[in-house]
Amino acid sequence: MKGYRPEELSEPDIVDDLRETTKSGQESQAHSPFLGFAAGICSGWTKLLVGHPFDTVKTRLQCAPPGMFNGAWDCVSKTVRKEGPLAVYKGASVPAVAWGITDSILMGSLHNYRELLKRVGLAEKNPYAEGTRLSLFGHTLAGSMAGWTNAAVAHPTEVIKCKLQLQLVQPAHVPKQFKGPLDVVRQTVATQGVAGMWRGVGASFMYRTCFGVMFGSFEVFNRMFKSFEGTRFAVSPELGNFLAGGLCANVYWAAALPFDNIRSRMMTDNIKNPRYKGVFDTYRQTWRETYNPTKGFWWNAVARARNFNKGLVPVALRAFPTNAAALAVWEGVMRWSTRQ
Repeated sequence: MKGYRPEELSEPDIVDDLRETTKSGQESQAHSPFLGFAAGICSGWTKLLVGHPFDTVKTRLQCAPPGMFNGAWDCVSKTVRKEGPLAVYKGASVPAVAWGITDSILMGSLHNYRELLKRVGLAEKNPYAEGTRLSLFGHTLAGSMAGWTNAAVAHPTEVIKCKLQLQLVQPAHVPKQFKGPLDVVRQTVATQGVAGMWRGVGASFMYRTCFGVMFGSFEVFNRMFKSFEGTRFAVSPELGNFLAGGLCANVYWAAALPFDNIRSRMMTDNIKNPRYKGVFDTYRQTWRETYNPTKGFWWNAVARARNFNKGLVPVALRAFPTNAAALAVWEGVMRWSTRQ
C-alpha cells in the first residue's frame, strides 16, 4: 500500500503523536513519548521567556488597589522605573521549573484523552487521509480534561508566582512580606496549613476548563487553513500551525480572563486576614465593587465587564507571540528529533 501522511495537526502547546503507515503496511510511532516530554519542557521555557513579563503586568493590574496604574503601559513604566527591567520577571524562578513540567503533563494528558475519546465513539471520517480523526467536540472535551489534570499540579506554583508578583505594587516604605518562593510556601503552610497552597483551586479548575475552548478553536483554525490548499490563500502547514496557535490563544483568553481574575484575587489574598471566603464570595465582591447606584444599568454593566476583564491588554499582547513561539520551538524540537 502506498504510504500516506495524515492530516497535519498541532497545538500551541501540543503536537499529537501521529502515526504514519509505511510502504510495508506496518504502523510506526512518528514521535517517541520521551522526545515529546522534552519538547514540552522547551515549550514551557519559551512561554516563560516570552510571556512572563506580560503575566506580571496582568496580575498587577488585576490585584493592585484602584487608581494605582493608568493602564498596561503605565504599569510597565512604573515597574521598570521602580525595580529595574528585570522586575517583570519577578517570581519567574518557580515557573521556570513548573511550566516545563506542567506543559509536559498537559501534552501527555491531552494526547491520552484524545486517544480515549476517539476510541469511545467521538471519531469522524478524515477527508484528507484514510481512517478517522477526532471530532471537534472531542478536541474540545479533551482540552478541558487536560486542563483539569494540569490544574491539580500547577495551582501551588501559580500561588507562589502571583504572591511574589503582587509585592511589586506595594509602596516603597512597605516591607516585602516574602523573601522568595520558599518563604511563600513556609508562611502559607504555617498560617493556613498545606491546604493553603491549594486555596482557590476551584477557581483554577473553572479557569482551566477553558482549555477546551483553546484546543477546540485550534482545531477549527487548523482545518480552515487546511481547506485553503490549492487556492491563492494557501499557506504552508508550518505557517498554518503558527497562526492557528496564536489565534486560538486569543479565543482562549476571551473566555478565560474573568475566571483568571477571580483566581488571581484568591491566590494573592492576605494569608493572615483573607478578604475572600471562597470562589463565589470572590465573584460576589468583584461583581459589587464597581456598582454605582447613581448610574444607570448600562454604565454599571460596562463597569462590571471591565472589572472582570482587567489585564485584557497585556493578555491580548501576550497570547499570540507566546503561544506561537512555544509552538515553533515545540515543532522545531520534534523535527530535529526525527532527523537524528
